[in-house]
Amino acid sequence: MKKLKIILPILISCLFLYLAARNLDFVKAARVFCHINYLYLFIGFLATVAAFAIRVIRWQVILSPTKRMGIYRLGSSFLIGLTVNNILPARIGELVRAYVLGEKENVSKSLILATIILERILDTIAVFTFLALLLFISPIPENIKKTGLFIFGACLLILIFLFLLKTHKRWTIKQVEKISLRFSKIIENFSEGLSVLSSKRKILLLSFYSILSWLIAGFSIHLFLLSIGIFLPLHIAFFVLVMTVIGVMIPAAPGYIGTFHYFCILALQIFGQDKEIAASFSILLYLVNFIPTTLFGIACLFIEGLSFSKILSLKK
Repeated sequence: MKKLKIILPILISCLFLYLAARNLDFVKAARVFCHINYLYLFIGFLATVAAFAIRVIRWQVILSPTKRMGIYRLGSSFLIGLTVNNILPARIGELVRAYVLGEKENVSKSLILATIILERILDTIAVFTFLALLLFISPIPENIKKTGLFIFGACLLILIFLFLLKTHKRWTIKQVEKISLRFSKIIENFSEGLSVLSSKRKILLLSFYSILSWLIAGFSIHLFLLSIGIFLPLHIAFFVLVMTVIGVMIPAAPGYIGTFHYFCILALQIFGQDKEIAASFSILLYLVNFIPTTLFGIACLFIEGLSFSKILSLKK
């Protein structure tokens, strides 16, 4: 069973890599990199850093009812989690992120994990809100529309559940007990990380940070598109953003290899771009996000005194 959990994502990545590379003119795709506009590339990278910084600030707000934590500590833990997902199998980055911060700040790891789950839900709702808006701007394939709206609806229901868990804790836990007593105990401990949902002002602040960070992320994609000579309307960059998010949700090898690239290529092909240009862009976008995150994350790992063997032991 353990081997299957490792092998299956690799096979999925191989499948999507095949789909991404099928009928691709590699020479034509490589030529795209000879004409990169490095000014757009650099500004796009700065925008990506800004989007990351806003997400860290938002996490600080989520954790603020429990403990005021420094931006450096939060940013370091955040980068370590992303790096672990980029390098190691099983996507244990969120677990590692909770472990690192919990150890350094002496805070319950389950509480921190609750804040990370809340953060992920806010991210997903923000991204798929863009998809809902895109439906009024541009024609989108029916299957993608249904997938996006399903994910949006599921996340909205989870968010409502978390809100009820915080505002009507006893009633919600009693309802969960009817399904599973063991799960209700986990939920009770988990609820302590949702204190931020008690404040309407902070809920609005979290919503603002969520939308702002992904607006900047979408704009950075637009700049990266411009850097290789793809001149498309701004809203298409947000469609690419939505599609890559769908791609990374699919279980795959470390670093989301294959799924990220395929859905990025598909997004641009839907709007009439050649596969070679779309493939080159998917590689560029991947490297701009993967390399800096991983390098800084590895540096943070060593600063925190963590080894990859210790990280893998957390999975057990």
